[in-house]
Amino acid sequence: MDMKKSIETWCSWHRHPINAVLHIIGIPMTFAAGYVAFAYSVVLGAGLFILGYAMQFAGHAIEGNEAGEVRLLKKIFKK
Repeated sequence: MDMKKSIETWCSWHRHPINAVLHIIGIPMTFAAGYVAFAYSVVLGAGLFILGYAMQFAGHAIEGNEAGEVRLLKKIFKK
């Protein structure tokens, strides 16, 4: 899959403005969680990770579709 198609697919799953905002905040939060866990506090890092993912899952609930991780797991375990 090329980059343009990947971006188009991602955008098609994130059309609702609230979902988009929750992802804009939640994705960097989950990436920052690793750094925070190692540099400052494991508890704080874990909290950021959980909150970041929760925001993204909430966005998909608002959108009315499944998160990419859920779709991937379903695809893996169908085989």
